[in-house]
Amino acid sequence: MASLRPVFQMAQAFLFFGLLFMVSVWDIRHRIIPDRLQAGIAALALLDFSVGNILGLLCMFPYLVIGLIPGKSDGIGGGDIKLAGSTGLILGLPAGLTASLVGLTTFIVYGSGSYILKRFHGYKAKVPLPLGPFLAAGCICAYYFKMKGWVY
Repeated sequence: MASLRPVFQMAQAFLFFGLLFMVSVWDIRHRIIPDRLQAGIAALALLDFSVGNILGLLCMFPYLVIGLIPGKSDGIGGGDIKLAGSTGLILGLPAGLTASLVGLTTFIVYGSGSYILKRFHGYKAKVPLPLGPFLAAGCICAYYFKMKGWVY
C-alpha cells in the first residue's frame, strides 16, 4: 500500500485542482458554491488520509464567526465556510490556515485595488466580489507548499 501513496497523492492533486477550478468558475458566474463540489473536495481527503488532517476542519471557524455577524447579508456565505472546511480536510490545519492567509490577502489586495480604480473613474456602486476563487488560489499555493515540505 505504501508504494501506491505517490499515485494517490498525484490523483488527489489533479482532482483537487480541478474541483477548485470548478468552484472558482461557478462562484464567479453564480455567486454560490454548490454543495456537490464541496462534498467532492472533502471526499478527496480519503485518497491521502491522515488523522491529523481532521483538525483542518477548524479552518472554517473564522469564516463561520464572520458569517454569523448580524446584519451582514452580503458578506461571507455558507459556501465559503464549507469550502474552508472541505479544503482543510485535505490540507490539514497549518496548510489550511496558510491557504486562508494567502487567499484572503489576495482578495483584500485585489478588492482594494478594484475599489480604488472604480472610485477614481467615478463609479460609486458597490460590486460584490466572490471569495471562492481567491480561497481556491490560496489552497493551490498551500497544497504546493505542503508537498514541498514548507508547511505541514
